[in-house]
Amino acid sequence: MKLRSCRFSLLIGLQLILRSAGAQGLDPAKLLKPATDTWPSYHGDYSGRHHSPLSQINAGNVKSLSRAWVYRANQVAIKSEPLEVNGILYFTVPDHVWAVDARISRELWHYVWTSKGGTRIGSRGVGIYGNWLYFETPDAYLVSLNIRDGKERWHKELADVALEYFGTPAPLVVGNHILVGVGGDSMDVPGFLEARDPETGDVQWRWYTTPRPGQPGAETWPNPDAMTHGGGMTWMPGTFDPELNLLLGHGQS
Repeated sequence: MKLRSCRFSLLIGLQLILRSAGAQGLDPAKLLKPATDTWPSYHGDYSGRHHSPLSQINAGNVKSLSRAWVYRANQVAIKSEPLEVNGILYFTVPDHVWAVDARISRELWHYVWTSKGGTRIGSRGVGIYGNWLYFETPDAYLVSLNIRDGKERWHKELADVALEYFGTPAPLVVGNHILVGVGGDSMDVPGFLEARDPETGDVQWRWYTTPRPGQPGAETWPNPDAMTHGGGMTWMPGTFDPELNLLLGHGQS
């Protein structure tokens, strides 16, 4: 009886561990709901309002808040929007990603990217698809990590850093698309938005901020060569209207 009881306890323990590990991933349905028990994307939800309907903290009691803990990342500035999923915070600075327990500030993992250069103006955060995390690097790569341990799954080049492209946006997850954009210091290179496959990182489609021959608006350009040089950079995460299935971009001209 003691042996059987021990086996039963062990099985219960294993089930709890497996359930806990599986709970680290993001339920895709959370992206379609107002941000309450989670903050699953850069804007909190697809609306771009950075708003939570929670009311526990309000104008009457906000003055009573006090510091619970401090986590020091030993970086000059953190410009990313931390995501919170199942009690874990995920945030970035250029070339770095952290996972930190939101309750006690314990570091769970820290990933470091070996960069080939690029502009380190900032990193706006990560995107999460199930158990996988995505972020852009200053030298314009898209990197995918396992959300549970921070191990790299793959990395894919978005643009050539030699052409003065760089990556700062937090990827936006829509369905099975990882939407990524680029920044650029050269006025001669075109801006673009891409959808990448969450499994492989391969390009699903690319849209340029200046039209290509045959596209709407192309007739307003003097010649095809002019269309392929310059254009607004897509260095901020956009918003998405799930009812109209329309992506609204934020960028810089």
